[in-house]
Amino acid sequence: MKKSYLVYALSVIILSLIYINDNPQQKPNYTRINADSLFLENDKTYKTTTSDSFSNQSLKDHITLVFFGYTNCPDFCPDTLAKMSVLFKSLDKHNKNKKLQLLFISIDPKDKTEVIKKYVEYFDRDFIGMAVNENNLKQVIKKAGVYVKKVSSDGGMDFYDHTGAIFYIGPNAKVLGIYTPPIVNDLIDIDIARVLK
Repeated sequence: MKKSYLVYALSVIILSLIYINDNPQQKPNYTRINADSLFLENDKTYKTTTSDSFSNQSLKDHITLVFFGYTNCPDFCPDTLAKMSVLFKSLDKHNKNKKLQLLFISIDPKDKTEVIKKYVEYFDRDFIGMAVNENNLKQVIKKAGVYVKKVSSDGGMDFYDHTGAIFYIGPNAKVLGIYTPPIVNDLIDIDIARVLK
């Protein structure tokens, strides 16, 4: 009789361990990336909608979601930023210290800081926008591994195909992973809430 209880107890422990290790809430929902280098060029500072000297130091000690887009994007960019606005509102109770931030980097060198500021703050007043001149933009895009291609122009506006992923930057200013489209807020919410708690 005692042996059967022992076998039963061991079975429960083993099954519990398997469940814990296979629990999808314990695994990140992003595609893991083991980046060795910092996300931005280490010796550069950039002008953003909140700072004249944004750098890797500005990413440290934060969880940063980075999205590359442009203000004249007709569909994908506003849709993604609208989703991020909903996400940030849902995480607001965990983000009292503003540890979570969103950085929107424009892939269109024609986008100026003032325009980007109005654009990102339409979705959330705490979103950060970054305008990058053409030379620096090429470096930022290459370093991040982002695909960008100008596909057409109309009335002085340029339109682009570009990577739609959201980069997950850890508190060490390195990429931990990416969320690829379709962007699902619930999955990102699980990851971020776990870190912010």
